Amino acid sequence: MGAPPVPEAITQAVQDADAALGRLDAALAQLADGDLHRAHRDGGWTVAQVVSHINLCSILWLGDVKRLEADPDLEFVFREEVGHDMTGYPPPTIDLARQQLASTRRTLTTAGAAVPTEVLSRSVTIPDLGTMTVEDWTPLIIGHASGHVDQAFDIMRDRDFAPEGV
Repeated sequence: MGAPPVPEAITQAVQDADAALGRLDAALAQLADGDLHRAHRDGGWTVAQVVSHINLCSILWLGDVKRLEADPDLEFVFREEVGHDMTGYPPPTIDLARQQLASTRRTLTTAGAAVPTEVLSRSVTIPDLGTMTVEDWTPLIIGHASGHVDQAFDIMRDRDFAPEGV
């Protein structure tokens, strides 16, 4: 008896996230540590903060799924538990940012789709965002994380330190 089939939307979200995070890692490999700490000219996050957010929202969602698996009475998670309103660590280096991305990619690839059927069918409310099943939330949360790759590239292009091809 093998693992239950993974819903196609989750499989696709994991594949898309891995590809996007791979593109970001290739760009980071061509930058210097100081480049990580530049924000878009219009304000907002630095590239380092974007990388941290990608990592945190991915890990937090997988932790939320595990919490749902372990706690049949849990019916909601807070916004902070999907990676919002977090305070960051001291400024990372390119090496640490790349390690975060590698860790996130591995976790999404190995654990992102490994959700028991009974958890996938669970309805969960995220205040201010709505109520859906874990199966419906998962592609959105994973897609949200990988969607920030383009935000990092926008910062690099805006501040004129984007590697060739970004």
